[in-house]
Amino acid sequence: MDEGDSKSHKSVSEKLEAIADVVSECRKCPLAETRTNTVPGEGSPTAEVMFVGEGPGQDEDLSGRPFVGRAGKLLDELIESLPMRREDVYIANVVKCRPPGNRDPERGEVEECSGYLRQQIEAIDPLVIVPLGRHALGWFNPSLRITASNGKIFRHEDRVLMPLLHPSAGLRNPSNAEMLREGIHNLREAILEGIRVKREAIAEPEVATRPSDGDADAPSSVLEEEGKIPSD
Repeated sequence: MDEGDSKSHKSVSEKLEAIADVVSECRKCPLAETRTNTVPGEGSPTAEVMFVGEGPGQDEDLSGRPFVGRAGKLLDELIESLPMRREDVYIANVVKCRPPGNRDPERGEVEECSGYLRQQIEAIDPLVIVPLGRHALGWFNPSLRITASNGKIFRHEDRVLMPLLHPSAGLRNPSNAEMLREGIHNLREAILEGIRVKREAIAEPEVATRPSDGDADAPSSVLEEEGKIPSD
């Protein structure tokens, strides 16, 4: 790591630590009353890939770390199958506190917590974001369906979005686990696409950041545009 990279790594680390400090003191929504620990996220400050789940579960609430329970172990296995390491990516959640009883986060809770995730994405600036499950995918693009989008590559602003089923779905259903294993192996291609999108954003930001032509709200799958996969 050269001096410039070292300074960049330190700068992003400091930003992420500052976000985590603010999260630890957050009292914006009722989840603050029932949490044991906040779970801001963890991983490489210069990660090319950022995994985003819905919210912490019981194990995460107790440890203060994301994806450390059974679903987290499956996620680790998926990452290692590439092969990559958990330490090479960044893992976070849409909400940073556990909803009681592992229920879905409520709209107001998501809205209050959204700023933290946006700040993390801005600081890390990943090439690829991997939303895990329908709730995380809905935060980025509510028009996409998680099952139909699993493992597909979409443009999202000046980076790439590659949704996957939530690992907990893989624990419940062997067919879902197989979909996860198939989907994760598109990540290398997603990273290459992310590099291309980033270069376009630098050269022509007005083109790279616009939605697909025709419908301003329509999702844009770069692989669909190139005819590599059928549309949903």
